[in-house]
Amino acid sequence: MADLTRGMLTLALTIGLGGCGMTRNEPTVPEPISPVQKAIASPENPNSAIIAEFNARLDHYVKTQRALLKRTPLSEDATPEEIKATQDRLAMQLRAIRKDAKQGDIFTPRVAALFKRLINPELKGAEGRETKQALVEEDGEFAEVWLRVNATWPVSEPLTTVPANILANLPQLPTKDVEYRISNKRHLVLRDVDANIIVDFIYNAVR
Repeated sequence: MADLTRGMLTLALTIGLGGCGMTRNEPTVPEPISPVQKAIASPENPNSAIIAEFNARLDHYVKTQRALLKRTPLSEDATPEEIKATQDRLAMQLRAIRKDAKQGDIFTPRVAALFKRLINPELKGAEGRETKQALVEEDGEFAEVWLRVNATWPVSEPLTTVPANILANLPQLPTKDVEYRISNKRHLVLRDVDANIIVDFIYNAVR
């Protein structure tokens, strides 16, 4: 039912709200999740401890988000207005729970440094130029968002995707809950899909 609800959220808002820009500790019954990359520190994988740190912090956020979303289920015939109201309510609840959240809570300094190292090889040479060009929409636009944790991703800005070759190098995210986006052609953003808010970000991840 949770997947059906989340699917309704994405479909109805895409059709009914057009340009709104959406694609889709307090809770007591968190839903268990299993991120793709669970890592244990080992000499064979020097980055595993950093990835494990990222996953642990992301797990906590996603469990909180899912528990809140579960409290306000949508009916199958929910209107776009009702869906948007649910989105706004979820964003408000997350802001209340994370009122002291700041940049670096999930992308800690060493996590951010690792992400930059993983991204950098894809920006070299001719292929790197193509990768950077992919950050610009076909009409020449690209997202220009003033980044602040818990802020709404503006409906006036495109949801600039992360090029596939960069995405393949980054830790994989739990599906449907959060996603990577790019702002100003260089900043990596972790965006909550259901609440349309900025969870965390890394300045100048793409250089």
